[in-house]
Amino acid sequence: MMHRQRGIAILTAVATAALVATLAVWIAWRQQLWFAQVENQIDLVEARGVALAAIDLARLTLRDDIRRNQTDHLQEPWNVPIPAIPVERGQAGGRLVDLQGRYNLNNLVQNGKAVKEEVEACGRLFEEVGLSAELVNALVDWMDADAQATYPGGAEDTDYLNLPRPYRAANQPLTNLQSLALVRGFDADTVAQLAPFVAVLPGRQPINVNFAEPEVMAAVVPGMTVAEARAMVSDRASRPFESREAFIKQLPERLRADVRSDMIDVQSRYFLNEVEVRFGRVTSRYVAELERSGEGMPRIVWFRRN
Repeated sequence: MMHRQRGIAILTAVATAALVATLAVWIAWRQQLWFAQVENQIDLVEARGVALAAIDLARLTLRDDIRRNQTDHLQEPWNVPIPAIPVERGQAGGRLVDLQGRYNLNNLVQNGKAVKEEVEACGRLFEEVGLSAELVNALVDWMDADAQATYPGGAEDTDYLNLPRPYRAANQPLTNLQSLALVRGFDADTVAQLAPFVAVLPGRQPINVNFAEPEVMAAVVPGMTVAEARAMVSDRASRPFESREAFIKQLPERLRADVRSDMIDVQSRYFLNEVEVRFGRVTSRYVAELERSGEGMPRIVWFRRN
């Protein structure tokens, strides 16, 4: 009996020691995990600070650029991406993207009403990228102030209220590209197909012909083919357009009379600043939209971690 009790006591002691050892290992692991989480949070904060500093540098670059010249084109110093460069315990790099080489979807509706020439231009763009021009009517109805559906392809409140999860048309300008998914006929694939060619900017913004893709250029110049636009895009790589008049002068003669000068420009107001920061164990990507108005510091319209 004594031997049995002694054996049980030894087993209990061994089990207790194993449990204590296990708890000690678990506590040490949790402590290491906590330290790693704290370190990652510090790295995130520092990465955000570096990203904001990089965006301020981009703002200064754009401010100095507008003070030197009134033309934005592919050969501008700000258009050269910055490769990852060392910063403290990490590295940062990024690029500025001209947004006015893309077609602004908010051009379609101004003061609650559709703009005829913009609807026609957007329809041409949609067809050039392989989408139905009828989608433009649905987009117009989403943004305009009336409740009258545009034919063909339009959709107003009655169409959206009959959906399994009903909602109403926005009746206001788009706020971002992702909101297109709410418009009838648009889905994730459609938005992805359009993304390289369109932007969502406040008000009515002209196309910067020094950055426009051939499809966008052909859309804003009635009668122009994509092949003709590609030829002009190829030429501007070494000889950017210095003015609207210079662009119109280089067009085939049959196209010049129909170009609306208020739909084109050689200067940009809106830019996208993309920044990638590697700090410690953390890699973060940030994006900011910048608005340059006059010769002051460009404004940060929005800033987010991507």
